[in-house]
Amino acid sequence: MNKIFTVLICVFAIGIGYSQGPAFKYQGVARNAQNASLNNQAIALRLTILNAGNSPVYSEVHSVTTSAIGLFSVNVCQGTNPTGSCATIDWAAGGFQLKVDMDVTGGAQFAPMGVSPILAVPVAAYAMKAQSAVQGDADSNPQNELQNLTFTPATNMLSISQGNAVDLTGLKNDADSDPANEIQTLVLDTTTNQLILSKNGGIVTLPSGGASLWTKNGNLLSYVDGSQSIVFDPKGGAPLNQASLVVNFRPNAVRRTVSGPTDWYEEFWTKPANALGKEIAYGSYVKEYPTTFAQHYLRFDKDTFQVGRITNTLNGSSKNSVTNEFVLLNQGYNGATAVRILGVVNSAFDGVGQIYNAVGGRPGGVITAANVNNTVVPYVGVFNPNNSSQLIGGIYVNGTQSVIAANVKNFWMDHPKDPTKEIWYASIEGPEAAAYERGTAQLVNGEAFIPFSEHFELVINPSTMTINLTPGSASSEGIAVIEKSAKGIRVKELRQGKGNYSFDWEAKAVRKGYEDYKAVRIKGLETPTPVRIPSSIPEVNEAFERLD
Repeated sequence: MNKIFTVLICVFAIGIGYSQGPAFKYQGVARNAQNASLNNQAIALRLTILNAGNSPVYSEVHSVTTSAIGLFSVNVCQGTNPTGSCATIDWAAGGFQLKVDMDVTGGAQFAPMGVSPILAVPVAAYAMKAQSAVQGDADSNPQNELQNLTFTPATNMLSISQGNAVDLTGLKNDADSDPANEIQTLVLDTTTNQLILSKNGGIVTLPSGGASLWTKNGNLLSYVDGSQSIVFDPKGGAPLNQASLVVNFRPNAVRRTVSGPTDWYEEFWTKPANALGKEIAYGSYVKEYPTTFAQHYLRFDKDTFQVGRITNTLNGSSKNSVTNEFVLLNQGYNGATAVRILGVVNSAFDGVGQIYNAVGGRPGGVITAANVNNTVVPYVGVFNPNNSSQLIGGIYVNGTQSVIAANVKNFWMDHPKDPTKEIWYASIEGPEAAAYERGTAQLVNGEAFIPFSEHFELVINPSTMTINLTPGSASSEGIAVIEKSAKGIRVKELRQGKGNYSFDWEAKAVRKGYEDYKAVRIKGLETPTPVRIPSSIPEVNEAFERLD
């Protein structure tokens, strides 16, 4: 049997009708078991009011159609088929609840939806009963019920019109009428460590193990212990020395704020039960100079493990030289030796952005900028793991050309007969950017014309073309190219031969626009050199061997 579960979200609002008796609003959203609202659907509700003992005192039925978002609204105490009367309910007794049953098909097969307490809102109806208590006034004049309260200083009498009077003489014991002479002042004497109440009010000596570490000088309230101090300065005139404020929420949860002449940090730390006694903390750190930066961090066990730093640094005196960095950093120890492993470095400086990843604390892949022929160009590639300044493979832009550089260019495929192996081929290298086309043709009476494909014609510079020919007959007199152009080549058999046989051909030529390709280049000038971005994070400088 299918069961339908419906979630009702309800609100109440009072409504009092003098002709129909007290009522209050009930609204809800009908939903199915998948939490989807039942939209534009006819449903039936049976509403039952229970008293504090969970016994029904009233029930009724409502038939209603939900809105486009599943919302419905009914007036409780104004339904059909009522049992009992809302007018006879003693709302002042309290503890009433509303029990809701619903049939999502609009019939009479009601399923329980739940019980909700009825708060004090319907009790407003109970206040209507106060009308019956307004009785016994013999006239319609509202002014004759007003009374005046009067105090007479000469007799110290407090009297009420149309009533009695009270003598307040016994409460008066001040010898004069000056209200200021009752004010006393509480003073702390830091020399004697005493609280003194003026006008002979008494003296209390505060307990102390010695001279107080708290001092007050003008607007400054200071706690000084040796070289450490906390200064509270309402008007901002205190000298800024090292200050620390620690708030202990519980033995293993602390929030601390520390500030000094050039930097400050704030962090929250705790020791979770499952962290084997290790400390976990997150916080922010700000340094003012010589470079100004802020970073946010998550650390594990007092800097032995750190993840995530976001830094914005002003470098030197240039207001425009801003370095923005985001670093994922793991830091641990191998015995007593610190081991820092960079995950990702994302930085930007003077309009140049970089994204590095690191492997084993050394540079790995990078999206950066490189300098080629004194021009900064985008570069995507990899570093030499033993030399952070050497790019050993990637893609960059040279003029209007994109260049892919690598030590070996390969393709590979799965071995079709052995799933545990792969087949790798390496590209043939050469000192030029060339293209080729090849095929097999047929001599007819010792002659043939071979047209090139259109794409080959569009790609090559025909003036750089070379041709290889291989006869397919042992009786051949030999063959030669007697004509070549961007359209194709013409081949004839030597010695006026009239042979009819096949032959293989291959045409190679330099690509258009790459005629000035240089096989030997000046290192660091004509080859890509990474553009260095300064970093305020020591681990980044260490990994990339930077000098700031």
